[in-house]
Amino acid sequence: MPQAIDAEAERLHRRSFVVDLHTHGPGFVPQPFRTVWRGVTIRAPAEVGFDLLRRAGVDAAVAKAVGDPIVTRWHVGRSPWDAVEAQLARIERQAGDAGALVAQSVEDLRRARARGVPAVVLGVEGADAVGGDVDRIDAWHERGVRVVVLVHLRDNALGTTCLPWQQYAGRLPVRRHASPGLSPIGARVVERMNRLGVVVDVAHADRATLLGVVDVATAPVVSSHTGARALQDFARYLADDELRAIASTGGVIGLWPYRSRRFGVRSISDLVAHARHIAETVGADHLAVGTDMNGVPRVMAGFEGEADLPKLTAALLDGGFDDREVEGILGANALRVLGRVAAEARGDPLS
Repeated sequence: MPQAIDAEAERLHRRSFVVDLHTHGPGFVPQPFRTVWRGVTIRAPAEVGFDLLRRAGVDAAVAKAVGDPIVTRWHVGRSPWDAVEAQLARIERQAGDAGALVAQSVEDLRRARARGVPAVVLGVEGADAVGGDVDRIDAWHERGVRVVVLVHLRDNALGTTCLPWQQYAGRLPVRRHASPGLSPIGARVVERMNRLGVVVDVAHADRATLLGVVDVATAPVVSSHTGARALQDFARYLADDELRAIASTGGVIGLWPYRSRRFGVRSISDLVAHARHIAETVGADHLAVGTDMNGVPRVMAGFEGEADLPKLTAALLDGGFDDREVEGILGANALRVLGRVAAEARGDPLS
């Protein structure tokens, strides 16, 4: 893809409602441990603040606290629950410092865009702190959390991960469950999230857990940052039947610019190839974007972060997607899911 962004792509990007379904705020691992974390995670890109969103033409970002012990153990003196709370509070402060609105609804997102300011939606990646207490989902919802990734880099009480820590980024092993899949508590958590209007994110879930979630879910399910297994046999990517399972709920699959240890997409053209395969398998209406800002170990060539998202817009157009499809991928599809999950929780018959 050419480095220059043509005027047509720039105009389309700026008029689209751009939503990044998976980001992190800077500094989710506290010092002095952050330096160690970023060293272990293989030359991670430089951390950036939410002030970048406006410059990058991103209208809304789902910013997730990390809830598994890979991160929460570094919050010394805090329980896992309190470590997540500390991260959520930090995200709120960072959003405020950047002039962003912390949003709890699609209406809030649209209000922020009308005001010309970016929006940040609170999320959690790794629901380990829930343990066996399903009511903690209510507490997160009341707190403003609207997206939860059930499992992250280790198995937890809810389900099992597709790629544990030692296979993803580090050398220290984590314990695995004897049997994979969504647990009875995990099923109750999914049901509660659907009832409250919290989006269930199956990124990092293994096949058994993902399919278990889809069987239980009564609202759209997302996988916020992933790719197509048909194009590369990478555990973090989804097989075609998994793509279809998510699409059957009305959910979306987020394009992920990850590249590390020979896995992931090498370039923006590779990412567009994943988009094409997913669109051919389940339709472009089930595509979204999840960059993993501040959380990804490394990224594909030609992409340094949010500010380069217009390059993806141009590449999608060059790759044969029409304007409506590109607008959907950039954010309209994610907005539809966020709205539908909330509407179904309210019992809206039009959802």
